[in-house]
Amino acid sequence: TFSENLLDTTLLFLFRRFVQEQTGYKSSKEGILGLLEEGREYMLRPQQTAEAQHKMTYNTLSKLLTPVMPPIYKTFMSGNNWQPLLGESFGPWPWAAALTAFITPTFFGFLVGPSRANRRKDGALGGLVVEKCKFLQESGCKGMCLHICKLPAQQFFSEGLGLELTVSPNFETQECQWSFGETPLPHEKDPSFPKGCLEGCPTREALSEVQQSMSCS
Repeated sequence: TFSENLLDTTLLFLFRRFVQEQTGYKSSKEGILGLLEEGREYMLRPQQTAEAQHKMTYNTLSKLLTPVMPPIYKTFMSGNNWQPLLGESFGPWPWAAALTAFITPTFFGFLVGPSRANRRKDGALGGLVVEKCKFLQESGCKGMCLHICKLPAQQFFSEGLGLELTVSPNFETQECQWSFGETPLPHEKDPSFPKGCLEGCPTREALSEVQQSMSCS
């Protein structure tokens, strides 16, 4: 059970609205369960691709931050906007990873639940641990975690904000480590991802139903 404040409720409403604009589908369920149903419906569409799922989340995050925030972040945090003057190798600013980890829990709880700043695996500041990921706990789906959260979030921070990010979910404890300023491994080489579906995955069951209905039509 997760308690939500007014900010969480507002951000979740906006996030769902942007997802619905991207997918053209609106679930009748409330809150995070409705968001997960919208994501699962989009994921299970015929001929769906991982790239399309990543793009949907990337565009949703872009809209949530509005056109105003990325340029500010690139100026005062990742330093990308200074590269034409100071060189392509400039950035991020020394405080970028740690300050991002400090700020993020306030604005990201609506999606993942409570989190707190910690240290990355290299011992540097800039880590964030999600104590019990709401998205993972409620979805129970590795595919949704990978293609609607982990990979597009890493891509958005790298390409949209100019700061590398590694997201490392733990499917046994449902914790999730976010390491700002850390370059991620390709997901096929990432040891944090087990092979195959998670036990009791609702998406696998939904996929079986879809395949059965198609074979009977």
